[in-house]
Amino acid sequence: MEYMENSSGLTKTILFMKFKLTLSFFISIFILNVKCQDISFKKELIDNMINAIENQNDLEFIMERKERNKKGFHKGSFYAKMRNKPFKLYIKNFKPKEGSEILYIDGENNNKALINPNFFPYINISMRPENSLLLAGGHHCVKELGFSFINKTFKNYQRIYGDNFYKMMEYEGIYKWKDRRCYKLTIDYKDYKILQYNANEGESMYDIARRDFLNIGKLREYNPNLDADEQLKENQKLTIHSHYAKKSIIFLDVENYFPIYQMIYDEEGLYEKYSFSDLVINKTFKEEEFESNYEAYDF
Repeated sequence: MEYMENSSGLTKTILFMKFKLTLSFFISIFILNVKCQDISFKKELIDNMINAIENQNDLEFIMERKERNKKGFHKGSFYAKMRNKPFKLYIKNFKPKEGSEILYIDGENNNKALINPNFFPYINISMRPENSLLLAGGHHCVKELGFSFINKTFKNYQRIYGDNFYKMMEYEGIYKWKDRRCYKLTIDYKDYKILQYNANEGESMYDIARRDFLNIGKLREYNPNLDADEQLKENQKLTIHSHYAKKSIIFLDVENYFPIYQMIYDEEGLYEKYSFSDLVINKTFKEEEFESNYEAYDF
């Protein structure tokens, strides 16, 4: 009987110790999570993203896009090589219009994109980057491709909100996207709203979007009777929105801090999804790789 009582006491002691260890474990996890939600931690992630984007010039990648319009989601994918300063871009499409090519260089070809449509009569054409035919159902023109616009948008929100910007942001841990480990961040813009705007003489919806870091796709949607690049009259009324997105989710690559996966939400739900794979940073292209007669192209 004495042995059984001692044994019972030992069992209680072991159970109590296990309870303390379990409690300590959950407290540690809680403290770690609180630390990860600390403003300085999230600010460091965003600052690292901004610095990474601003300290690169030549990029190569494959991009997939999914963008919502009135008929549903429009999908596309392409290979791209890009130089940011001065801006030069070559694209070869996978879908839609498989095999078609686009070459755009700031200041050349009357600031128009050269296009190989890859169908009969196989004649190259030139179009303004903002032309709706060149958009092929997408939201953004080729001049907005890459990471510069999201970089400028986040810098703008840093300026407007200060540390409150990071209070709108939730760090959700490290996730694996394809073969890349990424920091996952969700930004919820609680003050997102739809507004009425009086235009200035001569500006366009593209001008407004680029100046105020708004989503040109949404501006087209709100104002379907206007072309995105047409000049507006003084006090012409437009419907606009206050932020690029109502909510955005970004995955920052742990190795290079580039936002390689982005999900953009508006007042109705998912609006845009962009993913970048096979990303090569500062590849250093040859000058002839941004010329139409380059041997690998079919212009």
